[in-house]
Amino acid sequence: MHVLADYGTTLENELEVFALVARANDAPQGFSLLAMVVSLFETGYLAAGAGLFEASRGHFHTGPMAVRVADALRRGALARTDDDPSVDFLATDWFALAHLPVDDARRHFHLEPKSSAALAAGSVGPWAPGGISPFQWQAGHRQAETEGRPYDAHGAALLDADAS
Repeated sequence: MHVLADYGTTLENELEVFALVARANDAPQGFSLLAMVVSLFETGYLAAGAGLFEASRGHFHTGPMAVRVADALRRGALARTDDDPSVDFLATDWFALAHLPVDDARRHFHLEPKSSAALAAGSVGPWAPGGISPFQWQAGHRQAETEGRPYDAHGAALLDADAS
C-alpha cells in the first residue's frame, strides 16, 4: 500500500496511508480504522492497536499533517475500480495484482497523484529523504551486518536531520 500510494513508512506516512485506505472503503469499518489510527498517533487514547502499533501521541495536530491527511482522504474518496466505486484495500488480493507495474496498479484503482499542497506539506514516498524512519534505517543496517552483506535501502533515505 505504501508503494502504491507513494507514502513512506514513518508514523506520519502511516496516518496518510490509513486515511487513504479508510476513505476508499465506503463501509463503516474504514472510519473505525481511521479513528483507531488517530487515537494511536494523535491523542494516545489507545495504548496499542491492530497488533502492530503502539501509541505515539501528537503526530496529527500540526498544520502540515492536516494538509497531508486531507489530501490522503481526497485520494481515497476518488479511488475506485472499474467494477466498484468503493475500494477495500485491506481485502485486496495483492498477489493477483503483483504482476502489474506500479503505474498500472495505480490506474487500476484510479489512484490520483498527491496534490501539490500535500507535497509542499512534506508528504514523501518510500524512497525519498524522510521516507524511512531512523529505527527502520538502523534495523536494516544491523540486519545486513549480521548477514555479512552491504546494506541496500533501495533508495530509501533519512532526512538529513535524522542522520545525526
